[in-house]
This record gives sequence, C-alpha cells and structure tokens, in this order.
Amino acid sequence: MKTKQTLPAMIALVAIMAVAFSPMALAIDADSNVATTTNVAGVSADASISTSVAAERPVDTVVRPQVQFDGTTSGWAIIAGQAHEAKIAIDGKAVRNDNGVWRVSSDAEISAADRHAKLELKGKAINGKIKLHGTGTLDSGESFRIILRGHYTPVYDEQGTFVMAFTAAKIHSAQNGIHMPLIQSGLVNVEAVDPSTNDYEKFVDEFTVQ
Repeated sequence: MKTKQTLPAMIALVAIMAVAFSPMALAIDADSNVATTTNVAGVSADASISTSVAAERPVDTVVRPQVQFDGTTSGWAIIAGQAHEAKIAIDGKAVRNDNGVWRVSSDAEISAADRHAKLELKGKAINGKIKLHGTGTLDSGESFRIILRGHYTPVYDEQGTFVMAFTAAKIHSAQNGIHMPLIQSGLVNVEAVDPSTNDYEKFVDEFTVQ
C-alpha cells in the first residue's frame, strides 16, 4: 500500500519539475551580459549576470614639441603721464598643441620706476603673435594684473634667438583701477626640450612667423 501511495507522488513531483524548468532560456546580448528567464505558472523571474570588463583608456604616447626660453625685455612704463624705465625678465616653457597653438607658461620679474614684483605668466603663441597674462603684488603691497600682447620673430643668422616686442601691454592696478601702459622689446633665447625637436630647422618651422 505504501508503494502505491508513493509512486503517484513521485510521478507528480517529476511532472512539476519538468514544467518548472522546460521554459528556461539563456541569452547573451551585445554587451556580453548573460540573462536567464524562468517562467513557472505565469510568474517570470529575470536575472542578469554582467561579464563585461571596463576597457582601460589608451595611454597617450604622443611626444609634443616643447621648448624652453629665457630673456629680458626693456623699455618704458607710462605712470601718471610720464615714462619710467621698465624691464620684464621671463623664464619658462612652451608646449605645442595639435591645433598649432603653443601654450606658454613662465616665471617673470617686472620692475618699473621704483616698483618691483614677481609673478607667473600664462598664455599662448602662434604665427609670430604672443599673448600673456598674470597677477602679482608689488613691493609696496599693491596688487595688479598684467596683460602682454605682441610679436616675436627669429633673428637673422642667430640660431635660437628671437626678438620679442610687447606692443600692446599694460598693468592694471586692482586698488585704484589705474592702467599703466607698457612699451617693451628685447631678445629671448629659445631651445628645444625633447628629442623630437632637437633639430633646430624642424623646430623653427613650427615656432617662427608664418
């Protein structure tokens, strides 16, 4: 009697398992995600297992042309309607971007009349034109902003030497709003930094006036 009662129960259990697992589906999408779907008696359950691995960003191995430079411009600063001797010493580097623009950064010292300050300059140069700007504090404690715009060009038969002239330059006082025009010109020495620009002829084609 026990055997007769157990056998139908076993048959029923097998039937239930067959119904439960027969609709199971396995799918892999374009992103390598594995999904299983089970439908039992009208109830569905979805499970996703992500097997994708985040791709690492490619390493930029491009060696960009880079130069270092130093030099001094001298001339005049117009203060209260009178011209005072002024000088700007610069020492920095320039890196060429893909669009042909040279990104410039430089330490600088400026002196005008009895005033003196150290500051950092940033800007760009392209096709013989240069624009730099920066902020600093004079020895007197007066803060200021400086804007230097001008031109540069290589000196004939003097490798690595450029004439630089800031023809539209000024100092703007943060305290009283006064603008002091600058008239500056001088020589700047330029050298290639990395091996890709050691050939001066190749370098000067990218950095000279066009």
